[in-house]
Amino acid sequence: MQIIRRDLEREWARSGERVRIALGPRGRVVGSRIAGRVQVPHPIPPDAPQVVDLEFEPPLTSAFATEGRFNGMEWIDDDSIGWWAEAQDPRQDAVLVADAMAGCKAESGFALTDQRVAVIFPEHLLVSFREARTSARKERNLVGQALSAANDWAFTSNKWSLRDKVVSLWEADAQRVRGWSRLLAGRGFPFAELIRLDFVDGSTLFTLRHKLDYVEGVVT
Repeated sequence: MQIIRRDLEREWARSGERVRIALGPRGRVVGSRIAGRVQVPHPIPPDAPQVVDLEFEPPLTSAFATEGRFNGMEWIDDDSIGWWAEAQDPRQDAVLVADAMAGCKAESGFALTDQRVAVIFPEHLLVSFREARTSARKERNLVGQALSAANDWAFTSNKWSLRDKVVSLWEADAQRVRGWSRLLAGRGFPFAELIRLDFVDGSTLFTLRHKLDYVEGVVT
């Protein structure tokens, strides 16, 4: 199934742009290890866009994680973590991805095309979008409001649903991604299946693979 990919191609992708990786929400937070310092969840930057209160809460993060006691790939065994950034400097790309994901309350996604790499998020879950829509409705006449009421349900659901229009919260040139691969890791069988994305600057982003993911070159 390639539902997330089709959603990107329908409205987000530019004309002629080819989607190579499409990863939807994990329902889990992003963690990071930057110059050896573990942060779970990864801190929300002060300039992060405000997100509406979502209909669910991600699993609680263990004290083992919040105290930064992870070594190696031990984060895989924590049910609250769905993304992981490894870097030596906070200015590296994997950290910038984690920054963009941190404020999304576990509902962020990731996309890579032949032109750009991006953190994606449903537009209707942004507070700025809700406020702009409310302001626009106030400017319409009563007839216009009645005609648009049938479509309002699509913008009042506080979760990421299939076919939602997504926007980029962060994006950069696709050439900043060196490559990607699939790997198995973890301490118990069956092992966790991961997608690893390597950036040119030496940083790395990991995520737990989901059945709705599309990753070019990786057999589903």
